[in-house]
Amino acid sequence: MKTLVPLLGVLGMLLGNAASAVQVQAMLEWSRRVELSTPVSGTVTEVNVEPGNQVKKGQVLLRLDPRGFQANVLQARARVESTIAARKEAHRELERAQDLYDRTVLSDHELQLAKIAFAKADAAYSAAQAGLTEAQLTLEYSAVRAPFDGIVIDRKVDVGQAVVSEITSEPLVVLAAAGRMIARASVAEAQLAGLSVGQSVRVTIGGKTYQGKVKHIGLEPVAQAQGAVTYPVDVEFPTGAEVLRAGQPASLDLP
Repeated sequence: MKTLVPLLGVLGMLLGNAASAVQVQAMLEWSRRVELSTPVSGTVTEVNVEPGNQVKKGQVLLRLDPRGFQANVLQARARVESTIAARKEAHRELERAQDLYDRTVLSDHELQLAKIAFAKADAAYSAAQAGLTEAQLTLEYSAVRAPFDGIVIDRKVDVGQAVVSEITSEPLVVLAAAGRMIARASVAEAQLAGLSVGQSVRVTIGGKTYQGKVKHIGLEPVAQAQGAVTYPVDVEFPTGAEVLRAGQPASLDLP
Protein backbone atom coordinates (compact mmCIF):
# COMPACT_ATOMS: atom_id res chain seq x y z
CA MET A 1 0.00 0.00 0.00
CA LYS A 2 2.90 2.33 0.80
CA THR A 3 4.33 1.66 -2.69
CA LEU A 4 1.00 2.33 -4.38
CA VAL A 5 0.62 5.83 -2.94
CA PRO A 6 3.80 7.27 -4.56
CA LEU A 7 2.90 5.60 -7.87
CA LEU A 8 -0.52 7.20 -7.80
CA GLY A 9 1.12 10.55 -7.02
CA VAL A 10 3.45 10.30 -10.01
CA LEU A 11 0.57 9.21 -12.24
CA GLY A 12 -1.46 12.17 -11.05
CA MET A 13 1.39 14.56 -11.85
CA LEU A 14 1.79 13.11 -15.38
CA LEU A 15 -1.93 13.31 -16.03
CA GLY A 16 -1.97 16.84 -14.67
CA ASN A 17 0.86 17.90 -17.01
CA ALA A 18 -0.85 16.29 -19.98
CA ALA A 19 -4.11 17.97 -19.08
CA SER A 20 -2.40 21.35 -18.74
CA ALA A 21 -0.94 21.17 -22.28
CA VAL A 22 -2.87 23.20 -24.83
CA GLN A 23 -3.08 21.97 -28.40
CA VAL A 24 -3.21 24.67 -31.09
CA GLN A 25 -3.48 24.32 -34.84
CA ALA A 26 -0.53 25.32 -37.01
CA MET A 27 0.60 25.31 -40.62
CA LEU A 28 3.97 24.26 -42.01
CA GLU A 29 6.33 26.81 -43.55
CA TRP A 30 9.85 26.53 -44.90
CA SER A 31 12.44 27.30 -42.24
CA ARG A 32 14.53 29.08 -44.88
CA ARG A 33 13.36 30.02 -48.38
CA VAL A 34 15.32 32.06 -50.92
CA GLU A 35 14.75 33.18 -54.49
CA LEU A 36 18.07 32.86 -56.30
CA SER A 37 19.08 35.09 -59.17
CA THR A 38 22.20 36.60 -60.73
CA PRO A 39 23.33 40.23 -61.12
CA VAL A 40 24.68 39.56 -64.65
CA SER A 41 22.91 39.14 -67.98
CA GLY A 42 23.30 36.35 -70.51
CA THR A 43 21.77 33.30 -72.12
CA VAL A 44 21.03 30.19 -70.07
CA THR A 45 23.05 27.25 -71.39
CA GLU A 46 22.71 24.82 -68.50
CA VAL A 47 19.89 23.96 -66.06
CA ASN A 48 20.74 21.14 -63.67
CA VAL A 49 17.71 20.93 -61.36
CA GLU A 50 13.99 20.30 -61.32
CA PRO A 51 11.45 21.06 -58.57
CA GLY A 52 11.76 18.50 -55.80
CA ASN A 53 15.49 17.85 -56.33
CA GLN A 54 17.73 17.74 -53.27
CA VAL A 55 20.88 19.84 -53.73
CA LYS A 56 24.10 20.37 -51.79
CA LYS A 57 25.69 23.66 -50.83
CA GLY A 58 27.83 24.99 -53.71
CA GLN A 59 26.14 22.83 -56.35
CA VAL A 60 25.63 24.60 -59.71
CA LEU A 61 21.90 24.94 -60.30
CA LEU A 62 22.11 26.76 -63.62
CA ARG A 63 24.71 28.52 -65.73
CA LEU A 64 24.76 31.33 -68.27
CA ASP A 65 26.90 31.11 -71.40
CA PRO A 66 30.38 31.67 -69.88
CA ARG A 67 32.35 32.48 -73.05
CA GLY A 68 31.90 36.26 -72.94
CA PHE A 69 32.71 36.38 -69.24
CA GLN A 70 35.80 34.23 -69.74
CA ALA A 71 36.99 36.53 -72.54
CA ASN A 72 36.61 39.54 -70.23
CA VAL A 73 38.77 37.80 -67.62
CA LEU A 74 41.50 37.15 -70.20
CA GLN A 75 41.44 40.79 -71.34
CA ALA A 76 41.55 42.05 -67.78
CA ARG A 77 44.46 39.74 -66.94
CA ALA A 78 46.37 41.00 -69.99
CA ARG A 79 45.86 44.61 -68.85
CA VAL A 80 47.25 43.71 -65.44
CA GLU A 81 50.34 42.15 -67.00
CA SER A 82 50.99 45.23 -69.14
CA THR A 83 50.58 47.61 -66.18
CA ILE A 84 52.94 45.48 -64.09
CA ALA A 85 55.69 46.01 -66.67
CA ALA A 86 54.96 49.74 -66.93
CA ARG A 87 54.91 50.11 -63.15
CA LYS A 88 58.26 48.33 -62.76
CA GLU A 89 59.84 50.59 -65.39
CA ALA A 90 58.41 53.72 -63.76
CA HIS A 91 59.73 52.56 -60.40
CA ARG A 92 63.23 52.04 -61.83
CA GLU A 93 63.12 55.51 -63.36
CA LEU A 94 62.08 57.00 -60.04
CA GLU A 95 64.93 55.26 -58.23
CA ARG A 96 67.39 56.50 -60.86
CA ALA A 97 66.02 60.05 -60.61
CA GLN A 98 66.22 59.97 -56.83
CA ASP A 99 69.85 58.81 -56.99
CA LEU A 100 70.75 61.61 -59.42
CA TYR A 101 68.89 64.13 -57.29
CA ASP A 102 70.76 63.01 -54.16
CA ARG A 103 74.01 63.63 -56.07
CA THR A 104 72.70 67.09 -57.04
CA VAL A 105 72.73 66.12 -60.71
CA LEU A 106 68.95 66.28 -61.17
CA SER A 107 66.65 69.23 -60.55
CA ASP A 108 63.62 69.28 -58.25
CA HIS A 109 61.34 69.55 -61.28
CA GLU A 110 62.80 66.46 -62.97
CA LEU A 111 62.49 64.45 -59.75
CA GLN A 112 58.89 65.54 -59.39
CA LEU A 113 58.14 64.41 -62.95
CA ALA A 114 59.56 60.97 -62.16
CA LYS A 115 57.38 60.75 -59.05
CA ILE A 116 54.29 61.72 -61.06
CA ALA A 117 55.09 59.12 -63.73
CA PHE A 118 55.36 56.40 -61.11
CA ALA A 119 52.13 57.50 -59.43
CA LYS A 120 50.31 57.25 -62.77
CA ALA A 121 51.76 53.80 -63.45
CA ASP A 122 50.84 52.66 -59.96
CA ALA A 123 47.27 53.95 -60.36
CA ALA A 124 46.94 52.20 -63.72
CA TYR A 125 48.09 48.95 -62.11
CA SER A 126 45.53 49.30 -59.28
CA ALA A 127 42.75 50.03 -61.78
CA ALA A 128 43.73 47.00 -63.85
CA GLN A 129 43.69 44.80 -60.73
CA ALA A 130 40.21 46.10 -59.87
CA GLY A 131 39.06 45.37 -63.43
CA LEU A 132 40.37 41.81 -63.17
CA THR A 133 38.55 41.28 -59.87
CA GLU A 134 35.33 42.59 -61.39
CA ALA A 135 35.68 40.34 -64.45
CA GLN A 136 36.35 37.31 -62.25
CA LEU A 137 33.30 38.08 -60.11
CA THR A 138 31.14 38.45 -63.22
CA LEU A 139 32.30 35.03 -64.41
CA GLU A 140 31.56 33.59 -60.97
CA TYR A 141 28.07 35.17 -60.93
CA SER A 142 27.26 33.58 -64.31
CA ALA A 143 26.75 30.30 -62.42
CA VAL A 144 23.94 30.18 -59.84
CA ARG A 145 24.94 27.91 -56.96
CA ALA A 146 23.04 26.59 -53.95
CA PRO A 147 23.92 28.69 -50.87
CA PHE A 148 23.01 25.81 -48.56
CA ASP A 149 21.78 22.21 -48.60
CA GLY A 150 18.20 22.39 -49.76
CA ILE A 151 15.30 21.30 -51.90
CA VAL A 152 14.34 23.02 -55.15
CA ILE A 153 10.86 24.49 -54.85
CA ASP A 154 10.64 25.98 -58.32
CA ARG A 155 12.75 26.89 -61.34
CA LYS A 156 11.66 29.69 -63.63
CA VAL A 157 14.08 29.43 -66.58
CA ASP A 158 15.06 26.97 -69.27
CA VAL A 159 18.01 26.47 -71.60
CA GLY A 160 18.11 29.16 -74.31
CA GLN A 161 16.27 31.76 -72.25
CA ALA A 162 17.83 35.23 -72.03
CA VAL A 163 18.38 36.69 -68.57
CA VAL A 164 18.47 40.49 -68.43
CA SER A 165 19.63 41.80 -65.05
CA GLU A 166 20.65 45.41 -65.80
CA ILE A 167 17.50 46.89 -64.24
CA THR A 168 16.31 44.19 -61.85
CA SER A 169 17.27 40.61 -61.08
CA GLU A 170 14.40 38.20 -61.62
CA PRO A 171 14.24 35.02 -59.50
CA LEU A 172 15.53 32.02 -61.45
CA VAL A 173 15.40 29.23 -58.87
CA VAL A 174 13.49 29.02 -55.58
CA LEU A 175 15.28 27.02 -52.89
CA ALA A 176 14.25 25.95 -49.39
CA ALA A 177 16.51 24.57 -46.67
CA ALA A 178 16.41 20.80 -46.34
CA GLY A 179 15.90 18.88 -43.11
CA ARG A 180 14.11 21.56 -41.09
CA MET A 181 10.69 23.22 -41.19
CA ILE A 182 8.62 25.65 -39.18
CA ALA A 183 5.17 25.08 -37.73
CA ARG A 184 3.48 28.48 -37.49
CA ALA A 185 0.50 29.00 -35.20
CA SER A 186 -1.62 31.88 -33.97
CA VAL A 187 -1.56 31.73 -30.18
CA ALA A 188 -3.86 33.54 -27.77
CA GLU A 189 -2.24 36.20 -25.62
CA ALA A 190 -3.05 34.31 -22.42
CA GLN A 191 -1.03 31.28 -23.62
CA LEU A 192 2.12 33.26 -24.38
CA ALA A 193 3.05 33.58 -20.70
CA GLY A 194 4.28 29.99 -20.64
CA LEU A 195 6.34 30.30 -23.84
CA SER A 196 9.90 31.44 -24.44
CA VAL A 197 12.29 31.30 -27.38
CA GLY A 198 14.26 28.04 -27.32
CA GLN A 199 11.59 26.17 -25.36
CA SER A 200 10.82 22.60 -26.44
CA VAL A 201 7.45 22.06 -28.09
CA ARG A 202 5.95 18.91 -29.55
CA VAL A 203 4.77 19.11 -33.17
CA THR A 204 2.28 16.59 -34.57
CA ILE A 205 1.75 16.11 -38.30
CA GLY A 206 -0.49 13.39 -39.67
CA GLY A 207 -0.20 11.35 -36.49
CA LYS A 208 3.61 11.57 -36.38
CA THR A 209 5.32 13.55 -33.63
CA TYR A 210 8.43 15.73 -33.92
CA GLN A 211 10.31 17.56 -31.19
CA GLY A 212 10.86 21.23 -32.00
CA LYS A 213 11.87 24.48 -30.35
CA VAL A 214 10.23 27.88 -30.28
CA LYS A 215 12.12 30.06 -32.74
CA HIS A 216 10.03 33.22 -32.76
CA ILE A 217 7.21 34.80 -30.74
CA GLY A 218 5.53 37.72 -32.48
CA LEU A 219 5.08 41.12 -30.88
CA GLU A 220 2.24 42.25 -33.13
CA PRO A 221 -1.15 40.52 -33.34
CA VAL A 222 -2.12 38.54 -36.42
CA ALA A 223 -5.82 38.36 -35.61
CA GLN A 224 -8.37 39.98 -33.31
CA ALA A 225 -11.96 38.83 -33.18
CA GLN A 226 -14.57 39.03 -30.41
CA GLY A 227 -11.98 40.38 -28.00
CA ALA A 228 -9.52 37.52 -28.59
CA VAL A 229 -6.03 38.60 -29.69
CA THR A 230 -3.59 36.07 -31.19
CA TYR A 231 0.12 36.36 -31.93
CA PRO A 232 2.34 34.36 -34.32
CA VAL A 233 4.51 31.63 -32.82
CA ASP A 234 7.07 29.75 -34.93
CA VAL A 235 8.34 26.34 -33.85
CA GLU A 236 11.30 24.97 -35.82
CA PHE A 237 11.80 21.19 -35.93
CA PRO A 238 13.97 18.64 -37.79
CA THR A 239 12.10 16.63 -40.40
CA GLY A 240 14.58 13.77 -40.71
CA ALA A 241 13.98 11.76 -43.86
CA GLU A 242 10.32 12.78 -44.09
CA VAL A 243 9.17 14.79 -47.12
CA LEU A 244 6.94 17.57 -45.78
CA ARG A 245 5.38 20.45 -47.66
CA ALA A 246 4.62 24.05 -46.86
CA GLY A 247 0.92 24.49 -46.13
CA GLN A 248 0.44 21.12 -44.46
CA PRO A 249 -1.62 21.25 -41.25
CA ALA A 250 0.02 20.53 -37.92
CA SER A 251 -0.66 20.91 -34.22
CA LEU A 252 1.48 22.17 -31.34
CA ASP A 253 1.33 21.02 -27.73
CA LEU A 254 1.94 24.20 -25.76
CA PRO A 255 2.53 24.25 -22.00
